[in-house]
Amino acid sequence: MPTDRFRIRGYIEGFYGRPWTQEQRLDMLRFAAAHGANACFYAPKDDPYHRRLWREPYPPQELARLRALKAEADANNVALFWCVAPGLSMRYADPADRDALQEKLASLYAVGVRDFGLLLDDIPADLFHPADRERFGETVEAHIDLCRDCFARLRAMDGSVRLVVCPTQYHGKGTEDYITRLGKALPEDVLLFFTGADICSKELTCREAQIFYEATGHKPLYWDNYPVNDAEMFKEMHIGPLIGREPELYRYAEGIVSNCMEYYESGKFALATAFRYMADPRGYDPEAAFADALAELLPEEDVREAFTLFADHLRTSCLKDENSRLMGEAFGRAGLLLETGDLNGAMAVIADYTARVRRSADLLRTRTGPLFTELAEWLAKYDRMAEILDAALALLQTGQGKEALAAKMKRYNDCATVLTAFCFREYVETVLRLSSSR
Repeated sequence: MPTDRFRIRGYIEGFYGRPWTQEQRLDMLRFAAAHGANACFYAPKDDPYHRRLWREPYPPQELARLRALKAEADANNVALFWCVAPGLSMRYADPADRDALQEKLASLYAVGVRDFGLLLDDIPADLFHPADRERFGETVEAHIDLCRDCFARLRAMDGSVRLVVCPTQYHGKGTEDYITRLGKALPEDVLLFFTGADICSKELTCREAQIFYEATGHKPLYWDNYPVNDAEMFKEMHIGPLIGREPELYRYAEGIVSNCMEYYESGKFALATAFRYMADPRGYDPEAAFADALAELLPEEDVREAFTLFADHLRTSCLKDENSRLMGEAFGRAGLLLETGDLNGAMAVIADYTARVRRSADLLRTRTGPLFTELAEWLAKYDRMAEILDAALALLQTGQGKEALAAKMKRYNDCATVLTAFCFREYVETVLRLSSSR
């Protein structure tokens, strides 16, 4: 059994938006297990019984689905963590709410769940109820008491159960007052989620994890907010490989849990690379992992080639990956040729790239199925990008169509869907400027 990998390697259905279907959850379990994951966390923000209606028991049909999910997890040697998020309405000083929480956890234990999550993220920082303020004074004291009580009740029910806690202050330096006091007060056996320096962190480092451990007494279990694209990121599509996680991080962290996108099929590309990193962080090569994910998920060579050109424009994310790099390289080569006076060579490079994008857009437009349905908004903008490239090339060749190109580019820029990097705008503006100087 390899030891140079993360102990907990998993994913969390923890996004805001439409929860996955049961079929998608079961399929993702199998997909993740096949890629070396050993944990999944059930925490969809918009499952009402997980968050808003946390006191209410699951209806029998929903409970049966969770039982089936647990059975599938067991069959694939994946630990299923069922998570509850009571913080929006919890009365910490009320014994009835404590009992309601325990009853909810017990109902999941009854269908086989042995690992649990208590999520206190994305809630008000201050105590709302007068009785809570009177008893605890500070939010962190209420959370310490709740977490300790919850863990004690779980362990009284079964000494082998695990509990992970997501604190209200779950990102930063790891030395802030709330997280330090909470961590030091919780039993060592309780796992503690942390997202890193930011909610969606560009990098996760060994030094950061060491500081967190020294301050809290717990190795961080990273809730890694990639490839998730909810909230203000909803116009982005995160398909590129995981980057920015140090190769030795597994020595200083309990594990990594990737937060998924609502776009279930599209998310598999990035997740496949994340699972590769978790299983072999020291040998991880992002581009090789991404190429393997493309080959696995798009077995038809012509579709994969077309999709690779399209996916070049879907690397905008918290990771600060280089977006539109293939486009930038093509325009860069053309610019260098132009500077040396090789106009024909520059035009040949531009014409070749334009033709490749047109073929790619034409092919992808004909594809059907869940993946391409999810990507419809981004594929539509990609098709408009191809039209603009065609128009720009025609303007360079004939000197005709300047106004039409400018209008197409304005409509493209007015569309909020995130696609190309600045090199696209720069190229079109250069073409328009050159046409004006003729």
